Amino acid sequence: MKSLFTLLFSLFSLNVLAHPHAFVDLKTQALTENQTLKGFRMSWTLDEIASSTLIYEMQSSPDPDKTKQDLTQEMIDTAKKDHYFSYLYNQKSNLIPFTETPSDYGFVVENNRIIFSMNVYLSEPQKLSTVPITLMSYEPTYYMAMEYNYQSDVSIDDKKCEIKVVQPKVDDTLKLYASSLDKDQTPEDQSLGRAFAQKVEMKCKNQN
Repeated sequence: MKSLFTLLFSLFSLNVLAHPHAFVDLKTQALTENQTLKGFRMSWTLDEIASSTLIYEMQSSPDPDKTKQDLTQEMIDTAKKDHYFSYLYNQKSNLIPFTETPSDYGFVVENNRIIFSMNVYLSEPQKLSTVPITLMSYEPTYYMAMEYNYQSDVSIDDKKCEIKVVQPKVDDTLKLYASSLDKDQTPEDQSLGRAFAQKVEMKCKNQN
């Protein structure tokens, strides 16, 4: 989502150090049908600085509804371009792509924060018997931190399945490196965000 929020990020002081500089709280619901995983309902809650800027843009617009519509389209276009900042792996660690046709997307304002939600779908739906699978959501440069705050932020409606958040194990050297980057620096390693990303692991009992 970095391309969308270039203007927002400029609000941060130029002498602010340490990645990340923006924060997104995550919630994810696994979407299933006929014992098959089809996709996910994802909700991203933007931090107060990013939210306040977008809220102001809508409130100061002569046509708030049109501005909200334009912002929504820009957000979903950015998400699609960057694979929804999410990566799903099967039990063989193979990447399962998402389609480019999300649905039910949009955002609301709650407690002065923007909550953007969307349904994203797997290009190849997965029978639950093929689980465990792992979902990771992150911005590659770690400019923006994306994380779940509670185990209850992930859910699945199939009672034969369990889903949980697993915290990353990041060594001190990498933490120091991230803390040394200011807002105008891009890390040489474009997988920095992955190193700090939580994993959502889903396992299901045999569905036979």
